[in-house]
Amino acid sequence: MTGVRVAVAAVVGGLVMFLCGAVLHVGLELETRTIGVSSSETQLRQLLAVQAHPPGFYAFPSLPAELESAPKAVAQYEQEWMRGPSGILLVAPTGEASMGPVQLLGELFCNIAACALACLLLISQGNASFVRRLFGFLLLAPVSTLTLTASHVLWYRFPQQFAVDGLWVALVEWSLAGLVMAWILCGRHRVMGEPATLP
Repeated sequence: MTGVRVAVAAVVGGLVMFLCGAVLHVGLELETRTIGVSSSETQLRQLLAVQAHPPGFYAFPSLPAELESAPKAVAQYEQEWMRGPSGILLVAPTGEASMGPVQLLGELFCNIAACALACLLLISQGNASFVRRLFGFLLLAPVSTLTLTASHVLWYRFPQQFAVDGLWVALVEWSLAGLVMAWILCGRHRVMGEPATLP
């Protein structure tokens, strides 16, 4: 029964999280609103087409090949970076839809997998009340933001508003999905403060 409840909680929680993400990203444009539009978009796309950049993640200026053994190269790189313009470029595969089955089904799978891992983490701590389980799910929002989104801001210079939006998205997703999952995991023990048992 424990495995069934975890599986049901993970699937339902993942679906709730997926729908929340769709509303927050598409409807309210959280995170996506930080993506700017270049006035030189046409020229940039033509340049990339001519040079035939394969799909990948590019940084400019480029990092020295051997950071530790070439201090002068590192110093020159830092000067080039500070002089600017500097940044990153992500080239997507040609012919692939921007929002196709791979992205949608992949997102849903990742949401369900994340919820499954969260359920396993919380039930491994033993019996807990509905409120404590919900609080445990809520804590995953700042944890994910601090360990992933914050690093993107610090190292890849993502806009700070992107991190703020990401935190709001995570809070809403984990609160609503966590509410459902905590309710499923607790079974009939849904009274505040009453320990939840998983038979």
